[in-house]
Amino acid sequence: MVTPTRRPSLAVLCAAALLAASTLAARQDEQPPAETAAADTETPFIERLAVNIVNVEVFVTDRDGNPVTGLTAEDFEVFEDDRPVEVVNFYRVAEGRPDDAGATTEQPPPAEQPPAATPPPPAEPAAVVTPPSQKLHLIVYVDNFNIHPLNRNRTFSRLREFLANNVRRDDEVMLASYDRSLNIRQPLTSDASAVNMELFELENATGYAAQREAERRDAVRQIYEAQSVNQALRRAAEFSNNAHFELIETLDGLNEMVESLAGLPGRKMLLYVSDGLPLVPGQSLYQAVQQRFADLSALGEAQSRDESRRYMRLIAQANSNRVSFYTIDAGGLRTSSGFGAENPAANTQYVVSTAIDSVHTKNLRDSLLLMADRTGGQAIYNTNDIAQGLERFRQDIGNYYSLGYRAPTARRGRYHRIEVRLRDPERGWQVRHREGYRDKPEEALVTDALTAYLVHDHESNPLGVTLEIGQQASDEEGYVAVQIAVRIPVASIVLLPRGESHEGLLTLYFAAVDERGRRSPQQEMPLQLRIPEESLELARADTVARVIEATMRPGPHKLVVGVRDELSGEQAVVGRRLTLGG
Repeated sequence: MVTPTRRPSLAVLCAAALLAASTLAARQDEQPPAETAAADTETPFIERLAVNIVNVEVFVTDRDGNPVTGLTAEDFEVFEDDRPVEVVNFYRVAEGRPDDAGATTEQPPPAEQPPAATPPPPAEPAAVVTPPSQKLHLIVYVDNFNIHPLNRNRTFSRLREFLANNVRRDDEVMLASYDRSLNIRQPLTSDASAVNMELFELENATGYAAQREAERRDAVRQIYEAQSVNQALRRAAEFSNNAHFELIETLDGLNEMVESLAGLPGRKMLLYVSDGLPLVPGQSLYQAVQQRFADLSALGEAQSRDESRRYMRLIAQANSNRVSFYTIDAGGLRTSSGFGAENPAANTQYVVSTAIDSVHTKNLRDSLLLMADRTGGQAIYNTNDIAQGLERFRQDIGNYYSLGYRAPTARRGRYHRIEVRLRDPERGWQVRHREGYRDKPEEALVTDALTAYLVHDHESNPLGVTLEIGQQASDEEGYVAVQIAVRIPVASIVLLPRGESHEGLLTLYFAAVDERGRRSPQQEMPLQLRIPEESLELARADTVARVIEATMRPGPHKLVVGVRDELSGEQAVVGRRLTLGG
């Protein structure tokens, strides 16, 4: 089992001065063709126009809910904060295969050839290569704390069938669970069978919803037995406070997963399997107080506990990280007793009224609908067989349009609303997409990329960066010092002429996590290069190096280094696993 990182912990102690020695590797019989600028040298003026493309997945369905295919970029209008924007990238997929968006090129007729003795074999279809921006990451997230084990296990057979038939070679799928903390049970893989095996293992795990539902029924009983409205309100408040803290922990686990996915390129579908989450913790208990004592103030107290804003923050984070929620209400068809479909018989002294039961069920379901609707996903609910709902999920995987437009260049961390319309709305087709995104500062994007390696082992290395691990040395306190040489090919760095030299500017980032998930503070190091004009040709065949000296606890670690070229905006992330000490 792999446990993801938890940020408040400290795993690595990096030296404050992270070391010197930015050099170019050169032959011993030649003078190094480049050098790093002195610390007091004036930093060159940089004006870089960063092009930030926002990709929005759009799903179009007809009146019967069937996917509408064959549309072109001209069929859509896109607005950011009510301002029209131009679609510069258009990509469409129908039945799992991308096409050329309707473009055709007229070809001259083939020259006449004498008939062959035997007809040539038919040409094999070209392999479909999914661009990184469209790669699918499918996350199955089972909320064990908010699900009855019988409900959970009933859905797994359908989930296994869905994964076996819909995970393609270019896709990646993972399995995570929430058990009062987030656990990654199967890291990202293209092997759906590995996830399905973990689903079998997960069937043996504890589910907490049955116990918590029994506590809720007991609280309703006590409210009906209360001798005064104040006594009943105190019991409702006690239960609601506990439910509130449990909800915060649950949403924190979801948010941790969503944040870890930010640095992964492409589409991200998060299948959230649960019996539902309360939008208003304890709402049905206040409904019971109102019904028992005809006290309308109880309903006002319930509304004061509405957690919609907390859900909206999670939704905004998901939209900013291109994550869509596909929610599954594993509770299925609930009976009038408030039980899930796995237990249709209510064996309790006080039968929960239909009104209270309806409030409770709707309260759990509304959150699932909200998360799916606002992120462009879909929800499965009110059914004991999720096969039909999973078919709708499958259609989203294989039938969609990706519309890309240039976002504003300023990155202030603001949240922007997105709206996509059809130019011809008369047909009654429905358009679904995520509702917004956040224009993250570049430093935040680097942090996202580092996290993607520390949690999911995802590297991206367009700059050709390499890492070399030096010797280890233990100090008297038991910590281990290690040197990490970061090498970047000069040919991949943008250099600007300045006087009689060429200058470049890089920023290096370093972070690490230990086997217990404790993460070090992220370190940042500027690296300015100056290459004399006469050495430029030689330098382009060489590498520039920076040595990081880090001090860490002994044991297994994952190290990650990010390099950003400040002139081009290109960034690379590479990592290494190693064991220190012993």
